[in-house]
Amino acid sequence: MNKLWGGRFLKSLDYNIELYLKSFSIDKFLFVYEIKVINAYTKCLFLNNYINYEEKLKIINSLCLIKKKIKNISAEDIHSYLEFELIKYNGDLGKKIYLGKSRNDQITTITKLMLLDEIEKIHILLIFIRKSIINLAETEYNSPVPGFTHLQIAQPITIGHYLLSWNEMLKRDHLNLLNCKKSLQYCPLGSAALSGHNYNINRNTIKKFLNFKNLTENSVDAVSDRDYIVMFAHFCNLIITHLSRISEDMIIWSNNNFDFLKLSDLISSGSSIMPQKKNPDLFELIRAKTGRIYGNSLSILTILKAQPLSYNKDNQEDKESLFDNIYTIKKTLNSFRKCLPILKFNKKNMYFSALKNYSTATDMADYLVKKGILFREAHKIVGNCVQYCEKNNINLFNISLNELKKFSNLFEKDVFYDLSIEGSIKNKNVYGGTSPNQVLKSIQRSRFFLNNIILKFK
Repeated sequence: MNKLWGGRFLKSLDYNIELYLKSFSIDKFLFVYEIKVINAYTKCLFLNNYINYEEKLKIINSLCLIKKKIKNISAEDIHSYLEFELIKYNGDLGKKIYLGKSRNDQITTITKLMLLDEIEKIHILLIFIRKSIINLAETEYNSPVPGFTHLQIAQPITIGHYLLSWNEMLKRDHLNLLNCKKSLQYCPLGSAALSGHNYNINRNTIKKFLNFKNLTENSVDAVSDRDYIVMFAHFCNLIITHLSRISEDMIIWSNNNFDFLKLSDLISSGSSIMPQKKNPDLFELIRAKTGRIYGNSLSILTILKAQPLSYNKDNQEDKESLFDNIYTIKKTLNSFRKCLPILKFNKKNMYFSALKNYSTATDMADYLVKKGILFREAHKIVGNCVQYCEKNNINLFNISLNELKKFSNLFEKDVFYDLSIEGSIKNKNVYGGTSPNQVLKSIQRSRFFLNNIILKFK
């Protein structure tokens, strides 16, 4: 196929070099957006009297025909493919459509349009996921589970409170996604190669046709800017990190030694040699996807880090990482969405596990503080009490009041309520705390914030 350039060249490009430089196999996925941009640009040319009404109709009709097929893999890229197709259908008229426009401003425009559409799809997945998490948290708002620090049983919390921590992570991701969308609302078309163009083509008209909210301010920056791809990569990095942490918990919880979670057959696989096995493959693969996403992010940043302004061929390489990020995040979110309704918690095991490791020892110290003892002194008293329990193979729940009074005369019978799982949880009645009362309030706020971000996306 002929090139869009070549007048100043005496020799043809080396065949193997030509294959190496091609991007058609990758950027063909942007073809529908290429059509959209040329359609809008054709209308702008008509409004500014560069083509007449009949010519406009002819181009738009041919775009409809071309859109139905894309097959010429000998093209250098989708821009040259479409231009030569338009020339094939319309003769010299096809050459007029590219007046004042470069592949440099065109590629960043269509990439932004594509990413805007994909962000909307991810936004919808996040809505479904967060709604499911909030609903599940409401079901389990009062169900005890041990909370962990350093992977050691620390203090009792509720399953609902734990699940709302997922929502908080994904809420931040949702806000990051919204910021990604905002960064894409600047139309670069009309910046041409790097300096703008010499024609009376109103960029505001192009902006409106393509549904952008703003225009890029500087043509040099407009054609070289890939910050929006970096921002999206950052979003992908964080959300896959959050999903990986959640998955790690689910892997641990489904382990036989924990037995907090019963894996559904719908999200598990077996062993080819051990017939009893049920493996948490979904969560393991989500965890592994972090490496892929991090690698894509590093690739994009490395492509950009040493480029002189403005546009360079290096930017051709950003598409594979971007497309892979989009594909991976959508597939991961969709799979994660499907697992939420079938999570089955072993609440009995969770409750008895919450009794272990003197998990309400802090509540005992707080009890003494309320009696007038400084916390550090109370901490020491309770530490001595725990040491006594370990030595005598008893727990704080079954130690007698007489034994407690050996450590402090301030202990009374009511301390045993504070030492219970239910009392410990209920006493955390602070904004953002794990008491059932606060969990229900947090659920209400979570629904409000989710509805708010849905409105902001419109």
